[in-house]
Amino acid sequence: MTLPRWLAPGALAFALVWLLLLAAGRTAFFNDPGTFWHVRTGELILEQGFLREDPFTFTFAGTWWVPYQWLGEVPMALVHGAAGFDGLLLFAVSVVAAVFAWLTARFLRSGLHPIVVLSTAALALAASASHLHVRPHLFTLAATAAVFVLLAETDVARPKLKRLFWLVPLCVVWANVHGGVLGGIGTIGIAFAGWIAFWKLGRPSPVKSWRDVRVLALAGAGCALSPLVGPYGPDLPKTWFVIMGASELREIIIEHRPLDVTQPYAWPVLALAVLFLFVLWGTKRNAVRVVWLLPLVWFALSVSRCRHVSLFAVSAFVCIAAMWKHTSWALWMAARRPDFYQPGSAVSRPLWASLWLPVALVALSFSLQVARLPVPVIGSGWAKHAPENWPLDVLDVLKEHEPREGAPNKLFNSGYSDGGFVIYHAPGYRVFVDDRCEVFGGPWLKAFVEAQADPAPAFADWEQKHGPFDFALTRTGTPFDVLFRQRPGWVLVKESPTATFYRRALSR
Repeated sequence: MTLPRWLAPGALAFALVWLLLLAAGRTAFFNDPGTFWHVRTGELILEQGFLREDPFTFTFAGTWWVPYQWLGEVPMALVHGAAGFDGLLLFAVSVVAAVFAWLTARFLRSGLHPIVVLSTAALALAASASHLHVRPHLFTLAATAAVFVLLAETDVARPKLKRLFWLVPLCVVWANVHGGVLGGIGTIGIAFAGWIAFWKLGRPSPVKSWRDVRVLALAGAGCALSPLVGPYGPDLPKTWFVIMGASELREIIIEHRPLDVTQPYAWPVLALAVLFLFVLWGTKRNAVRVVWLLPLVWFALSVSRCRHVSLFAVSAFVCIAAMWKHTSWALWMAARRPDFYQPGSAVSRPLWASLWLPVALVALSFSLQVARLPVPVIGSGWAKHAPENWPLDVLDVLKEHEPREGAPNKLFNSGYSDGGFVIYHAPGYRVFVDDRCEVFGGPWLKAFVEAQADPAPAFADWEQKHGPFDFALTRTGTPFDVLFRQRPGWVLVKESPTATFYRRALSR
């Protein structure tokens, strides 16, 4: 079937992925506690200006902290103010759909059958799925795709190398949205160094002279210095290195752990890696480009920390599309199966043919959400928080007892994921802990997690250091919950299958 000129394949790919993610992700996109405190941080920046101290906890209140994802948090706060969590889901899903639709459309231009291309896109999307949440990290997904597309096109077509200077403003924005820019800068640096090495070795490279080397050096220096451009300057990389240096996070936080090949989330990652290696193996050895090898680096990083799997997925997808026509598989299929591969058969369409449908869908959905019209999937009221993940059953009493300004407000929460929930829903409390690793540090968080098994000794130390707690939010049936049930001076306010809320008897 041939599509009309006014409808591009990328537009249909966007609509398909967009609807799929909206339908399937109404709760899954909100399973990260960062969503809550990112929104609240953006609101505080809009109200008070740029923060430099922790405003959320009583354990680390007033200590140094900078919201290093501020340029992602402010838009999140604005979208949330206009359309609530529905708007956040809409724009998160739209970013992911735009990335995969764009990469799918690029691959379709190779002339490969849509079934093969869409299957590859589906595999890459499935490999990314475990880390698709409403948070600034999604910008890193999009920026990584953009970096790999630009590098891959430069490596093969060798356009003017000056176009690589576009990487500098991209990295400036990226640095202020998410710390994943370090991975982007590292990718750019490896690609540039590899191009120079391939040039000197007589291998395929866009570098042809020392003048080209100077262009790469200037562009690379601009990217390397980009994290210093912004309101926080060197505090941004300082924060990133605090997190990267906390080796304990690999033991206590799931997304920092090594890839667990026994878990279902890892299976599409491994399948995509096998497909990538299969395509790379079929590439003529004298045609291999530097950029095509870079997904191997991201796969190694994904094995080390599974939070990188989405970045491996987009890098592998870009490079599979770039390598395909240079493989023996492509030559064989063009000769024997032209029904599945016809190079040069793609139909050229204007840019607007790719944009009008995505823009119309997003605009329609956002309008419905702003107007608070409850239309399934695309309208208001669709986004939900999974009750099994969040203490929704005690939210009523949590808000009922929320302290006014100046009143005792120390809330002990037995899980760091619940800290973000309270920060958003009941900001009058000051929480004990949340998941901002750069605030607490790896050793402190590890000690907190270890105290879950036998909390009494640690709890006594915490109260001695931070003073008496005023409220407590525990997960029902946990050792911390048992501790508060048995501890004198505490009143059980409400219990649910998920969580239990307590107050100190003298706090009212």
